[in-house]
Amino acid sequence: MTPVPILLINLDRAGDRLARMQARLGECGAAFERVPAVDARALGEAEFARHVSGPGYWGLLTPGEVACFLSHRKCWQLIIERNLPCALVLEDDVVIGQAGASLLASDGWVPADADIVKLETDFKPVRLATRAASREAGHDVVRLYSSHYCAAAYLVTLAAARRLLAATECFRDAVDEMLFAVRSPLSRSLTIYQMDPAPFVQEHKHADPRSLFDPSGFIDGRESKERPRRPVLVEFAGDLAQACRDLSHKVRTVAGQRRTAVVEHA
Repeated sequence: MTPVPILLINLDRAGDRLARMQARLGECGAAFERVPAVDARALGEAEFARHVSGPGYWGLLTPGEVACFLSHRKCWQLIIERNLPCALVLEDDVVIGQAGASLLASDGWVPADADIVKLETDFKPVRLATRAASREAGHDVVRLYSSHYCAAAYLVTLAAARRLLAATECFRDAVDEMLFAVRSPLSRSLTIYQMDPAPFVQEHKHADPRSLFDPSGFIDGRESKERPRRPVLVEFAGDLAQACRDLSHKVRTVAGQRRTAVVEHA
């Protein structure tokens, strides 16, 4: 059995968060590597302009969103440099479920065709396959067929890390939008699985799963953004694409191939 390598994103000035994650992962017997997060306070205008190619779906990215994206890119780069078959990327505000030790002890549950396995939940309804590709410690690994936001805990394979790094030298949207929103062409090109129930959840969601507060709001300025108005034809094309996905899901649900569910945390 091969333990899952863990890359923990943590700001130099967030020592309290690091201490909490050291304790949580220590209880699981899991070693990790700290990846110093890119600090939005130190992000210069030139660095911002080099990576941000213009306004995205939710408008122009904030410095915090850019810094977060660059932090995840550092993890993908490490996976490539170390030639790791896969690794778990964690942000430093997650709570670990009871089966964490078993799941982190081996990567045998990772489907052979997976690019990404999402290991957290935001307690919103998502579309999943009915049949599990694998099962470990009471957790199913099933295909994910809808948007499922947040990027605080996901496993990414070496092949996917290469694709992600190459495709995101310049970007317009936040990292979770690029990875886990079905309107993202990059997301649709990936084979993404969901672990159900999810072994990780962000701290504020763990405290109140019914919270309507958008976790993206913890990135300074993001919660106040308003989606810019797009050309009518662009909006129509997006609405039509979503309608086609909705119809496809309904057909496959009737056929017993898919289901809509809220992924719980355990």
